[in-house]
Amino acid sequence: MEGQCSGKVVLTTPISKNILLIRIKLIQPNEISFKAGQYLAVSRPDTDKMSYYSIASSPNRKTEVELLVQKGEPGSGSSYMFSLKEGDDVNFKMPMGKAYLRDNSTHNIIFVAGASGASYIRSMIHYLDETDQINQREIHYFLGCRDEDELLESDYMHNLAEKYANFHYYPALSHQEDWGGHTGLVTEIVEQIMPDDMSQWEAYSAGSPAMVEAVANMLINNHKLNGSLFFSDLYSPAS
Repeated sequence: MEGQCSGKVVLTTPISKNILLIRIKLIQPNEISFKAGQYLAVSRPDTDKMSYYSIASSPNRKTEVELLVQKGEPGSGSSYMFSLKEGDDVNFKMPMGKAYLRDNSTHNIIFVAGASGASYIRSMIHYLDETDQINQREIHYFLGCRDEDELLESDYMHNLAEKYANFHYYPALSHQEDWGGHTGLVTEIVEQIMPDDMSQWEAYSAGSPAMVEAVANMLINNHKLNGSLFFSDLYSPAS
């Protein structure tokens, strides 16, 4: 159940182009349970508005949360988040969201993220790795970015692909020519690689609303994905 929380910033560090990792140690309460794929709302002291961020860390880490914040326009929520320093206090509400990982399922999984949408996927993949669930499910992860320095934790994802025969990682770049991997829109790569019959799969997606909607429509209409097994806080396909 959603509740008011307070914490202290213990780390801020760039993790990829224009994306900052912020680690917050919980103070009140000093630990909390949440599900991989949920999000929180940060209170901004300069306004009565809240800024919403996916919880990027694994639920196994109950005493702290990690956020990945993309640099935005002046005056946006990211301006406040980028101003935070180690030792600063932060107030927020969590956990929120129903598009969390169904970790009691046996369905295969496709993850599709665009740029900073990878923060939503990060929590789930780390959790699946820590709980040894990748061995039990076929998992395909597609990450679309403009150029290589936007990719999030590619070394970790490639290592998972070496560790698990059934984990597959597909980074795709849309605006870089000197790149030996997949190029073009991430939706195009998904269309090329995934099987025609995905009726026994689950899908999790985050990125721009237009991208998420395109992913849902393509998987449901072209690959027989059950619409009730598509999860995103940005878009829910019609039944």
